[in-house]
Amino acid sequence: MSQAVGQPLIRIALAAAQSAAAVPDAAELALMVSAVQRDAIERLTPAQAGAALQRALMAPHPPGFFLALRACAGLRRFLPELDALFGVPHLSDEPLPVDVGEHQLRALAMAARRHAPLAVRFAVLAHKFGMAGTPPHCWPSHVGHEVRGQARLRDLAGRMTLPVEALDLAGLAIAEADRVHRASDMRAGPIAELLARVEAVARPDRFEQLLQVCICDFAAYAGHGEADYAKAPRMRRALAAFARAGADPQARALAVARALGGSASSR
Repeated sequence: MSQAVGQPLIRIALAAAQSAAAVPDAAELALMVSAVQRDAIERLTPAQAGAALQRALMAPHPPGFFLALRACAGLRRFLPELDALFGVPHLSDEPLPVDVGEHQLRALAMAARRHAPLAVRFAVLAHKFGMAGTPPHCWPSHVGHEVRGQARLRDLAGRMTLPVEALDLAGLAIAEADRVHRASDMRAGPIAELLARVEAVARPDRFEQLLQVCICDFAAYAGHGEADYAKAPRMRRALAAFARAGADPQARALAVARALGGSASSR
């Protein structure tokens, strides 16, 4: 990691992640632009690139790192999966769609404020990667972004050395975060199926981390607070009932229905 941090490009970008006020000055930005033009990013090894990303994610103000790289045209080389999200609209409760790239940085800032572990911060950053591949004529809807997101996550994992647990949680968040968000509209049957699919009983800590990703995503929208995310306690109640119900799918669905006061139907 020391060699990567020693590069002016990475060192300055990491310094920008120390606080919201720490932004590169004109001389530093010129140095970064020059480094990008000399292919400094491409010369990073997978281990160096992965270590730089992890250090940025765990900084006090992670968005500063990515904004600094974007300002010098380095983000599209270092993390094209994130860079491609800027300018892509996504539906929200507001009258106008939100910019996905900007939203992801707000969600990441929320994860940092919550002192989330690395896996959660990475999954927060990555779980909308597939929205960059949505055809513009479909905007602001992003049907099928999950498949595209998994492909982009694999591309990233091929370029950077990252912890297995971070990649695993990001893949889970890409696949399931939208379903967690829809939990209030889902009947008990699909909720039970979700809990089984994500192995929530066998891996409760990972499931809780998935909920933390969803909380950060929700709180990044205007007018939302992390304490307002009702889906998290709802899913925790569902899991407690699901875990007590044994292995029978129908019994699990009925237990979840009783816990949530709804129907066990899958429809």
